[in-house]
Amino acid sequence: MYDAGAPQAWTTPLDSPLKLALLTVLLCASTARAEDPVSAEQARTERVRAELDRQLQEMVTSSPPEVRLLFAGLDPAEHKLVEVHFTLDGQPLDVPPVEELGSPGPRVLTSRQVAEGPHTLVSNVVYMDASWNLFSETSGFLWNMTSTLNFQAQRGLRVDVKAVTVLVPDAKDPRLKLKLSHDVTVEMTAKLADGELPEPVPAPPTASTASSPEPRPSTADATQKGRLLVRATARRKPVGATLLVRGATQRQVALKRGARTATEVEMPPGAYTVDILAPGYLAQTRRVELAGDKKLPLGFELVRAPKRKLVQEKKNRLEPRQPLRFRMGQAAFEPRGAALLQHVVDALVRRPQRRLRIEGHSDNMEAAESERPQLSEARARAVVEWLVKAGVDPARIESAGFGDTRPKAPNLTPRGRELNRRVEFIVLEK
Repeated sequence: MYDAGAPQAWTTPLDSPLKLALLTVLLCASTARAEDPVSAEQARTERVRAELDRQLQEMVTSSPPEVRLLFAGLDPAEHKLVEVHFTLDGQPLDVPPVEELGSPGPRVLTSRQVAEGPHTLVSNVVYMDASWNLFSETSGFLWNMTSTLNFQAQRGLRVDVKAVTVLVPDAKDPRLKLKLSHDVTVEMTAKLADGELPEPVPAPPTASTASSPEPRPSTADATQKGRLLVRATARRKPVGATLLVRGATQRQVALKRGARTATEVEMPPGAYTVDILAPGYLAQTRRVELAGDKKLPLGFELVRAPKRKLVQEKKNRLEPRQPLRFRMGQAAFEPRGAALLQHVVDALVRRPQRRLRIEGHSDNMEAAESERPQLSEARARAVVEWLVKAGVDPARIESAGFGDTRPKAPNLTPRGRELNRRVEFIVLEK
């Protein structure tokens, strides 16, 4: 029911499962008898089954689904909490200020009722090395960590999600010494009322001469699948491409060149990543939520790939031929940088196991010295936000800001300072 490999725990009163199990057996037995030949006893059985179902509904008081968010931080003497951001289904959550969240122990941030069905929580936490030891390799270092959790909410249940910051002391790379993850537990909030159960109904006699009713649809048949209606075009003309759908199940579908109608892809309900690759074009990706018995149109307008790639992979980096440009004191990159980031998306789609760390930098004349780390972090985050809007999974991207501590060129000239106002793309995993 819940993804991300999070551990789950279910709790319920001691007598509740016994009552539920007994009611379920009675219901199943009654349903099985309903498939016997038509008779007066069958009609009686149906009436009793309906009464059992009514009593079960009365006994189980189903409250709306709930989500409770908790946070477990680090020792503030060693790591200072700078920022926290939590969004549920794209909407920011109101949480206490960072000054109140510096303690290591878990703390409840917010609790709210939600709708039944799938939900997505994105947690973003920023820490700074609080030691300020000049001999430490992480002195003044910023860790910006993002983690995404997809989960299901159901009536009568409360989902407890704990965002946990973990220290990894033996990590060779200082950027990987802190990790952010989610722990998930589920508690039943529905309560069973005391009451007596009716006596089970005896099975009706079998009438060999009676006609058999039509079989009831099984639970598997009743599960409605969703449908993606996919089109891939270039300059409004349909092109041939390969579609990769990844989620609870995986599909690979060929889109025909010149197809006049959208290609229909049937999938079970759930969250999916949809990648599209076409010869001669940059790859693209989307994140979609597919509902049961629904059709979801999904269109890709492909961009022709130039003969000379704008991004090359060198060792553990993606190196752009022309860097993203930032004006002095501004976090937003210049609009023409979007063409470069399309190549970054292409590189991520073609290597689905790859993760990136976006590192931001500044020159030594921007803002006050104490504000440069935040400015450089804001530049990295602006790139992350663009990539997420382009469809990249937020769990595959991290960001960090280094201020003016890692200049690429001397800050003595305007050209050198311009080169230092930059972001870098670090490949974390292959």
